[in-house]
Amino acid sequence: MIKRLIISPILLVLSLIAYYYSRSDILLWSTASTLFFWSFVALIIPSSFYKYIKNGIMRYKKKRSLWISLALYMSYHVILYSFFFYLLLPGSIRSLSFSFSVNAGIGYSVPPPLPYFLQWVSDSPAIWFFIGPYEGDVIPFSTFMGVILAILIGLNVAQISELWGISSKVNKSIVMIPSLGVISGSSCCVFLPSIVMYSIALSITSITATILSILSSFTYFVIVYYVLPIISAIVLFHNLTLLDKLVIKISREHIKRV
Repeated sequence: MIKRLIISPILLVLSLIAYYYSRSDILLWSTASTLFFWSFVALIIPSSFYKYIKNGIMRYKKKRSLWISLALYMSYHVILYSFFFYLLLPGSIRSLSFSFSVNAGIGYSVPPPLPYFLQWVSDSPAIWFFIGPYEGDVIPFSTFMGVILAILIGLNVAQISELWGISSKVNKSIVMIPSLGVISGSSCCVFLPSIVMYSIALSITSITATILSILSSFTYFVIVYYVLPIISAIVLFHNLTLLDKLVIKISREHIKRV
């Protein structure tokens, strides 16, 4: 605990130093600044969280439901999500192209003024790729949160699977409640409201200006880009702890009946 308290502020300072020097070699120092910053974030997350996650992974490491749901969500979060913006644009489905070509590269942002430091280390550097005409982007913040959310979703699914297996017919209805928690937690950060609003704004010209003004506001950006994924992680972790208690309780009832 003491080591974490000492190391974490040092990492933050190193991140800011790398940000200062990034004007000389943007890619090198942007990468260094981002690695230092997200290492800092990883260290300030309570160690009890990691302990809980580690115990869960060790418990369900042989369950396919854990790894399948984890891989599926991570694939969507990092790779497929960007494509949905394109598909919802007016006329995009009619102009779908099935030509297969892959292009990829590394992009980075010019260091902005200090007040925008958080956004900079969230977006730069990034890996961009095109599959045919469709673009995807792997950026630091979405990757960091994607890993956390994918693990939490995987563990939630594994626990629900176990809970369903040991529950009686009466208790199976109770399992649906935490299942809804997983759905709400995982969907909170996919920004579907934003995608739908964006599509509507481009389809109905009379309200285009109003909707785009909302979508382009700084407050909306902060809420959607940063707050919602964090809320998702909190919801999923809370749901995981509730599931753990349910598993213990129903297991004890099952042992008594046996």
